[in-house]
Amino acid sequence: MPAIPSVLLCLAHGNDAIEITTFLALLPRAGISVTVASVEGDGALTIQSAEGLPFSAQLPLSQAVDKDYELLLLVSGEQSCRTYAQSDLVVESIAQFTSTRRYVAAMSHAVPGIIDSIAGFRGANVTCLPQHKEYLAHTQWQERRVVNDPRYLLLSGQGPLCATDMALKIVELLINKEAAHALTHDLAIPVGIYNYQE
Repeated sequence: MPAIPSVLLCLAHGNDAIEITTFLALLPRAGISVTVASVEGDGALTIQSAEGLPFSAQLPLSQAVDKDYELLLLVSGEQSCRTYAQSDLVVESIAQFTSTRRYVAAMSHAVPGIIDSIAGFRGANVTCLPQHKEYLAHTQWQERRVVNDPRYLLLSGQGPLCATDMALKIVELLINKEAAHALTHDLAIPVGIYNYQE
């Protein structure tokens, strides 16, 4: 594992701004390098969130996927998850990460939108927005904010307000539990978010 753990964050038009901002703020604070890649087929590097806010990708996914990242991160949003599902490159990227035993993390809409349809994840324990669990055909929904299924090296998060939980779990997996706790120590962690101290 490289000295600086790295995450490949895939963005498309319609992603959730809360999730994007949370990951971009918390992961680097813990010492994790985040590369932001655009999934848009036209190579656009300016991504409009579901709320209409602009976010900048550093490069197209086609130029990023073959580099050595520890985790592939897909954030939510109905429009963006349709883009994920329709992108052969995203599907191939997921396959590349799983075949080389690296983690894939997906938030909310991305779980029923693409993760559930990936053959390699069939039978995995996942979470997503409760109102979307009926769309899961091949994975098993769990009533938790974040679910880690180490058998599949798969992380899933329930919704945008669970992005902090997901970021902390990523820190624990890519660095260690102490680093996750150190991050919570500098923040006002709301009741219900695990502080990695117990």
